[in-house]
Amino acid sequence: MKRIALTAALIFAGSVMYVSCKKDDVADTDTVSATDNNLCEGEFMRVLPTVNKIAIDEPGVQRNDPYGNPNVQSCPLISIDTANSFPVVMTIDYGTSCTDPVDGKVRSGRMFIEFSLPWDSVGCVMTITLDSFHVGSIHYEGTAVITRNASNTFRFVLNNGRCTKGGAAPWEILWATDKTITWTSGSQSSQSNQIVTITGTNSGTDRNGNTFNATITNPLVRDLSCSWITQGTVELEPEGKPTRTIDFGNGGCDNRGTIMIEGNTFEFTMQ
Repeated sequence: MKRIALTAALIFAGSVMYVSCKKDDVADTDTVSATDNNLCEGEFMRVLPTVNKIAIDEPGVQRNDPYGNPNVQSCPLISIDTANSFPVVMTIDYGTSCTDPVDGKVRSGRMFIEFSLPWDSVGCVMTITLDSFHVGSIHYEGTAVITRNASNTFRFVLNNGRCTKGGAAPWEILWATDKTITWTSGSQSSQSNQIVTITGTNSGTDRNGNTFNATITNPLVRDLSCSWITQGTVELEPEGKPTRTIDFGNGGCDNRGTIMIEGNTFEFTMQ
């Protein structure tokens, strides 16, 4: 009887300890790495469609001028440093404050794009450098190397990206990416919607100093006319934490997405 009573007591004590430990478990709700990755992803993945939309109509970076005149607009201002000789540098200048006519966001600063060959040539390498480039109060920095591998397919590599914000509560995000970008609409006409699908990987350090790696598991869709990524999923692994699944939706143009962590789903707002 004493042995039975002792065994029962041990089982009871173990059960109490197990329940106590389970009660002490805290759900993982940290979405910082995921949302910081999304913030950099959204704007950097807009760079190539922006360049394409403008370069299509710029005779200085083409073999031929498809419309007979360079693209003339007040915001942003476009200039070509050397016509009919490669490499050629095109500048996209948003000035000190420019409400972008494509998606309505306020941008400032410049993009310098060096073309090794005519824009419509397979093998053309574009080196894109951002100069004092801001979207609202967020500063984007980095140099991207983009290679046209086929008529509608590009490789986009960025190794030194930074997304920062100053003010009373400053932060910094470090970001790198290696992507394949494929056009589904607008590759040959600036009058058509510029829509691309994106696959590949990211890595970086979030605003709290934690590193992360991310892989696109379902292609992202970037429509230049929308301010946000509209579709696709990403698996993101933060330092020392379980994988997060980021879902950008099913194609609708809105700023909502979800992050799933260990079966729990959190909604987030894209900037």
